[in-house]
Amino acid sequence: MFEGTAWPERLLQPETILVALLGLSLLALAAWHLRTRNRFQRQEHQLANEKEDAQRRLRSSMSDTRAMLDQGSSVIMVFDRITLTLLFANRHALDLFGCDSVEELSDTVLMRPDAWQTKPYSLLDFERWISQLKTSGFLRQEWLFSTEGQQGIWMDCYISNTVFEGRPARTLSANNIHAYKMNQAADKLRNRILTGINSSAPMENLADSLCKLAEIRLQNTRCLITRYDQQRDTLTPVGNSGLAKDFRETLPAIPARYGSTSIGTAAYTRNRTVCESIMDDHRWQGYTKVVADLGLQASWSEPVVGQKDQLLGVVTIFSQQPSNPDEQQLEDLASIVSLTGLAIERKQWQRTLEAAASSERFIRQLGVDLVNLPSGEEFEPNLRYLLHRIVTQYELGALSLWERNEDDQDFSCLATVQQNTSASGASETRNNSAQPIPMTIVGEMLAETAAEYLTPQDTIYNRIRLTDEPKPILLTALTDELNESGFIGFLAVQSRYMYIPQATIDHLQVIGSMVRTVLLNRRLVLSMASDMESEQRARKKLEGELSVARSIQMSMVPGGGQLREQYRNWTIEAWLQPARAVGGDLYELIRLPSGKLLIAVGDVSDKGAPAALFMARTVSLLNYLARSMDGDLAGMAHALNNELCRANDACMFVTMVLGVLELSSGEVQWLNAGHNAPMFVDGKSTPKLMEGNPAAPFGVYEDVDYTVQSARIQPDQSITLYSDGVTEAFDKEGQEFGEERLLNLGYRAINQSEGLLGYMREQLLSFAGGAPQSDDITLLTIQHHGTIHPVHRDDSKHPAKSS
Repeated sequence: MFEGTAWPERLLQPETILVALLGLSLLALAAWHLRTRNRFQRQEHQLANEKEDAQRRLRSSMSDTRAMLDQGSSVIMVFDRITLTLLFANRHALDLFGCDSVEELSDTVLMRPDAWQTKPYSLLDFERWISQLKTSGFLRQEWLFSTEGQQGIWMDCYISNTVFEGRPARTLSANNIHAYKMNQAADKLRNRILTGINSSAPMENLADSLCKLAEIRLQNTRCLITRYDQQRDTLTPVGNSGLAKDFRETLPAIPARYGSTSIGTAAYTRNRTVCESIMDDHRWQGYTKVVADLGLQASWSEPVVGQKDQLLGVVTIFSQQPSNPDEQQLEDLASIVSLTGLAIERKQWQRTLEAAASSERFIRQLGVDLVNLPSGEEFEPNLRYLLHRIVTQYELGALSLWERNEDDQDFSCLATVQQNTSASGASETRNNSAQPIPMTIVGEMLAETAAEYLTPQDTIYNRIRLTDEPKPILLTALTDELNESGFIGFLAVQSRYMYIPQATIDHLQVIGSMVRTVLLNRRLVLSMASDMESEQRARKKLEGELSVARSIQMSMVPGGGQLREQYRNWTIEAWLQPARAVGGDLYELIRLPSGKLLIAVGDVSDKGAPAALFMARTVSLLNYLARSMDGDLAGMAHALNNELCRANDACMFVTMVLGVLELSSGEVQWLNAGHNAPMFVDGKSTPKLMEGNPAAPFGVYEDVDYTVQSARIQPDQSITLYSDGVTEAFDKEGQEFGEERLLNLGYRAINQSEGLLGYMREQLLSFAGGAPQSDDITLLTIQHHGTIHPVHRDDSKHPAKSS
């Protein structure tokens, strides 16, 4: 019992409780550790799965990235950022450099300095350029890479930092701009060629530039330019390039014959000659070793023809592979041929000009001697001497000059010289006594050309023949524009050899124009000598008739050109001086039935007799209309204009200031038909021009309405009417009188003792100083002095008049 009751007490002892708690703790810790280990195992397994999935996705992403870069249109290469080792290159990059793998591209191209272009596009330059890239940003530059076969290709390159497959890297993206760069280089070279042609650069330099241009436009080819030598009938290589030098060493002259290479064949046929394979083409037989040593397999030869269809040379394109040109290549070749023709022709023109310059002094002196040929009996011997100088200068065989007779029906030989005749023209000539040749025969031969060859088969050959040798004779026409047939004579020229060089023919045509002038002057002198007496008689007769015409014309204006009328408190003066015997200026002073005065000053277009006749018609009409219309200015002007327009086939006209003055009140009504504005002077202020509203001159347009204006001339005021011969008068130095001088003159002339018009006339003549009068001069002055008194109407119609 005791023991049974003591056990629970023992269990409640502290030691027992502590042991129990410790055991429970160990059990709980073991359970927790078990659970934790299980959880960590599950997490580790999950992480392993996630890692495997991430690696799978990374591999897929890298594969997709490479596939995407391969599908792009640009060349892409990825380099390690630190070592610049090539990590990746897409298919475009491998194809560009002719490699099958990234390792091959890296080992055989990018890492080999000799596989790059020279400075500034070498491997070292490339590495320096990439090293300039900072941590962020990008660089851009046009780069010239060496591709398969060591051919350069231009690329537009971008470089930037990136991460590639987990590694820091640099990506190069490039676009092919080779065609653009080649076109740009070709354009610059073409402009340089054109500049060289224009500045007369040496043909060798131009040929080198042309060949280089052809090789740019036609890739993987070589170009050769050969120039045609007409005297030797061969083609010679031109230029200092390697191909031209090689040809000159082995084939310095190529005959312009069929079968003499494609070059000679193209020159002979004047057609393009294409040899797809030189070794198998019969046109290169005998010449294959020349091109075989140079590694040339195909040739395309194009003839160069000038503007006058003459052969200039041949442009030949060689290929290192057997091939035929396509349409684009033929088009590019045609452009090279055109430039080559321009260059060769420019050189030929330059040589022609140099040859012409050497003859310039001779032709100039010959022209002076021809002009100074004496007349009379000494004319023909001196002319023969000058013709002999022409024969000697140009190494001709013979020369004769034929002149058209006065009856205009035949040509007669004026002088003939040969190479072996003396300078005095001694007589080894054949046709000094030749029979005249009908004008129609020579005219038909030279109707369409200024120079034509005459051969022994022509009917008139023996009549013009200069020597015993049957050589062609060149006829050069001496034209006369004043003659309906167009000829005053011709030169007959025979060469010392066979034909005359074209440059000599050109010089002979220039000389022919001077000889034509001599013949025309000679005819003129003879005609003037024979007509001198009759001309003097005609001149005297004409002068008499003009004197009568002048008297008649001057009688048609009041006072015969010198007028002075005085009324109570009024002075009206006029002066007219034609520039020629007769002229077109006019003035008029007409007393109207109403007692008023009609005053007019006019100027007819043109000068001389036509203007005088039109002036007479105008004065007659004006007098009739003034009296019939009694001062109706508007109606008078309208009727005068319509009458002058009628039957005016010569389209002449007259400008005019027309006015009606009432003497009693000073009232004046006036209109301006395209004439100079009148000058108004009052003595108290600066003179001025009365501009008004000018209308069209009389005789230009029908049914013109003319505006009538009113004014009042107060005491001590004046109005001056004048023609443009006053303001357009010139002194000996060519200075014009002008409106400003006229206004100043009007201001000073008020108080002059000789009167307003007299003072203005003297000052105008003094200004001209004896210089030739350029136009008719007319002055008309109206002066009002005194006061205006009221008068009855009847008296105002008839103001007092004193002489």
